[in-house]
Amino acid sequence: MPVHVRRTPSARKNARRASRSGRFREIDIPRSDWLRLALLPWHLPFDEWSSPQVNLLSIRKGESRHSVLFVEIERRRYAIKETSPLAASHEIASFRTIQQRHCRTLDPVGFLVLRGKPIPAGTVANQIVYESGDIGYCITRLAERVLPQSLLYRYPFTETNKRLLWNAIAELLLELHEHGVYWGDPSLANVLMDLSGHRLTAIMADAETAEVRAGPLNEGLRQQDLEMFIESLIWQAEDIRLARGLPEDQQLVTESDSDYFLSRYEGLRAERTNATNAGQFASSFGNLLGSLSEITERMQRLNDLGYGVVQLGTQYVRSGLDNIEHGIESLAIPHRANEEQDTPSTANPPVANIQIATLRPGWYVRRLRDLLGVHVPPEPAQRIYQAINVHKWLLSERAGHDVGMEATIRDWRQHYHQPLLNLLTNLYPHATTAVIYEAYAAILEHTWQMSEQQQRALSLEEGALDYLLAQALVE
Repeated sequence: MPVHVRRTPSARKNARRASRSGRFREIDIPRSDWLRLALLPWHLPFDEWSSPQVNLLSIRKGESRHSVLFVEIERRRYAIKETSPLAASHEIASFRTIQQRHCRTLDPVGFLVLRGKPIPAGTVANQIVYESGDIGYCITRLAERVLPQSLLYRYPFTETNKRLLWNAIAELLLELHEHGVYWGDPSLANVLMDLSGHRLTAIMADAETAEVRAGPLNEGLRQQDLEMFIESLIWQAEDIRLARGLPEDQQLVTESDSDYFLSRYEGLRAERTNATNAGQFASSFGNLLGSLSEITERMQRLNDLGYGVVQLGTQYVRSGLDNIEHGIESLAIPHRANEEQDTPSTANPPVANIQIATLRPGWYVRRLRDLLGVHVPPEPAQRIYQAINVHKWLLSERAGHDVGMEATIRDWRQHYHQPLLNLLTNLYPHATTAVIYEAYAAILEHTWQMSEQQQRALSLEEGALDYLLAQALVE
């Protein structure tokens, strides 16, 4: 592959010199990135790169079998890992394929191979045998807003924090397995945690041992990955204990953590299987309620597993679950058709698409503040946001297309939010915000339950009056 050069005269001169030297055996890097990377001191041993020659970034690295440097060149940041030529080529190819399948991985840039002096490997028939001294470099774009593996040694291993961690990794591992990826080396050491958006998202940070196959993995390979991750938890927890100087009897990770992780993996997998196997429904209001009931029950089961529902939408897919274009966080549920529309064909049925995430505490509070401009306590905030998602699904069902969240919120304000707040604040002027919004959420749920029981769409006023007559609101 030809070596491309930068625009500045000095850059072009340096890049041409590198190309003519024959130092590079192979380069597989996009031109826009190579224009920058060509200026690095590839003629020096990796461990001799230093500032000001190279703009090295001071980022703590986790344990690794390989040397890794972080550099910034013209506002672009890269992670460069020194390894063997074959490993560098394989890892970049794996990252690219996995990324195409919409799984969460590091963003691959490319790889290059530097020619090295042959290394004596012994003698055969009194002749010295040499092995290649070529060096491979695996280059990825530096992930931002992530918790590096090294900081896991300071991670507060409370029960709540550990469960967030296990949930995020279980979600990632199942996503990989469903997209035909056998990791081969899943561990905390090979995971980055993205903390953006008030979520906890696991990212595959090492694909050196990955194998990408067609279709979901078989049971044997799934179990190998799961067992390997559980085993890694034991030794890595011991490393963390020693690094913190904690007593020998203080276990940061126990058997219950392993059980919790496995139960999340299997729970998510079961929900995906249930979604795939769900049948087609007939068209009637009663059946629409039944479909909504199934959706809300599934949302509750996902909540019980520790996952938050961030979006509920409608889409058309080829076979009930489009598991290539959407990640495992999207659990699709076939729903009943609108009475005014033709029943969709079984080859292209509409589905309710539940998108999930591992949410950090306060996500629902922030989300409702952004949408409605109000501060709602955490517990009712989750229930209210779930009700808004269901409302969006119903509006989209009637319209025959996804109406979007902006239109949903306008409708919600007019028909639910403002009427409920006016009613509750007038009836209970001295009630706290927490009490008001707890009643707000409870009225929504009560109205829905009455609609299910009576097989008809009850108005908000009917549900609110029935709830308030039966409950004593504590001010």
